[in-house]
Amino acid sequence: MLCVLCALFVSGGAGIVRCVWFTASYGYAKIHVYNSRRQNGDLLKTLQFLEKFTETKERELQELMRFEDAARMKFGMNTIDEDIRLAGVGGAPDIEQLLLTALEDPPVQQAAKIRSRIESLLRQAELVDSTSSRLAYHATSQYTLWSQRPSIWPVYGRITSGFGYRIHPFFGRLMFHEGIDIANAIWTPVVATADGIVAEVGYTTDFGNLVKVEHGATGYTTVYAHLRQSSVVEGQVVKRGELLGYVGNSGRSTGPHLHYEVRKLGKYENPIEYLMPLNAVVD
Repeated sequence: MLCVLCALFVSGGAGIVRCVWFTASYGYAKIHVYNSRRQNGDLLKTLQFLEKFTETKERELQELMRFEDAARMKFGMNTIDEDIRLAGVGGAPDIEQLLLTALEDPPVQQAAKIRSRIESLLRQAELVDSTSSRLAYHATSQYTLWSQRPSIWPVYGRITSGFGYRIHPFFGRLMFHEGIDIANAIWTPVVATADGIVAEVGYTTDFGNLVKVEHGATGYTTVYAHLRQSSVVEGQVVKRGELLGYVGNSGRSTGPHLHYEVRKLGKYENPIEYLMPLNAVVD
C-alpha cells in the first residue's frame, strides 16, 4: 500500500507540474499574441502614415514638375519628356520582389507597394533637382541678357528726327543720323534704358553734354546727348530706369531734346526697334 501511495503521489505531482507548465505556456502564448497584435497594429498605423505621406509628396512633386515645365516654356527651353519624368528602372525582378509577390499577407504587399512608390519618388526628385538646377542657370543667364538689353524710352516726348540719312539742320546737306531725337522740356529726367556701367561722361562740340553707357557682355552701348546736366560719373553701375541726367540744349542743337543712340558691337542700330510701348512692363 505504501508503494502504491508513493506511486500515486509521484504521478499526482507530475500531473500538477504538467498542469502548471501548460497553464504558464498558455499564458505566455496569450501575452505573445497580444504583443504581436499590438505590434501589427502599430505597423499598420505606420503603413497608413507612410501611404498618406507618399501621396502628399507625390502631389507636391507633380506640382513642382508642372511649374518647371511652365518656366522652361517661358525661358525658351524644351520641357522634360513624360517618359523621362517617370525615372523608371528596368530588368527582371529580384528574389525579394518575387517572394513579396508570392505572399498573400495584405500588409506585406502594401508595404512592398509603398516601398516601390517611395523609391520611384526619390528617383523623380533627384531628376527634378538636376533639371531645376539647369533651369535656374539658364534663367539667370537669360535675365542678365534681358536686363542689359536696351528696351525702355530714355525720356518721353515727340520724336523730331529719326534714324538714318537726313538733311542736317546746321550743314544743310544729306548726312547720316546715328540715333533719334526726342524733344521735351529742359530739365526733363533722362534714364538708362538697360543695366550697365557708365563708360563716358563728357562734352563734345556736336553732342554737348553726353553720357555713354556700356551694357556688359551683350555688346550694347547707348549714348545720351545734348544734356542740360549729367547726374552720374564714369565707372558708376546703373540699373534700367535709373537717372542719368536731364534734357538740355547743349552742343549743336536747334532746341531742347535728347539725342539717343543704340550701338551693338560698335554698329549703329535703329533705336526705334528697342523702344517698348509705354505701358509695357519690362522688369
